[in-house]
Amino acid sequence: MELAIDLGRTWTWSLPIDATGPRLARTLVREALTALEVSRDTIADAMLMTSELATNAHQHASAHPPHELWVYCFDADTVSCAVFDGLPTRTLPLSLERGDFGRGLSIVAELSGGRWGTDAAHARLDPRVRGKAVWFTCDR
Repeated sequence: MELAIDLGRTWTWSLPIDATGPRLARTLVREALTALEVSRDTIADAMLMTSELATNAHQHASAHPPHELWVYCFDADTVSCAVFDGLPTRTLPLSLERGDFGRGLSIVAELSGGRWGTDAAHARLDPRVRGKAVWFTCDR
């Protein structure tokens, strides 16, 4: 994969809606951020956050395809990642709900320094599909 730093550009990949989606998302984020010369520590954090978002999409929106991974740069200092799914609800619990479940978004909030959120969005690979994108931003 070859990515040039292109401010304002978004790279988009389709993710499987099954349990392999988070693993693929981690791999794609690692490759993209490595190509963008992001620090190893930031890449590790971004991989974990992406895995949490892709896992949530799989667990809560597998019946609402497509799932997509977006990586984008809006300035030279930061990079953002998002996971899109076709489930339009933007209600996301932040509290521990059941044992080990429900902490993923708290991890994203902590590792991103609070620079995360959810937006109503359209799929990039099929703009007819409405849903949501859950995103985070990190320093390059």
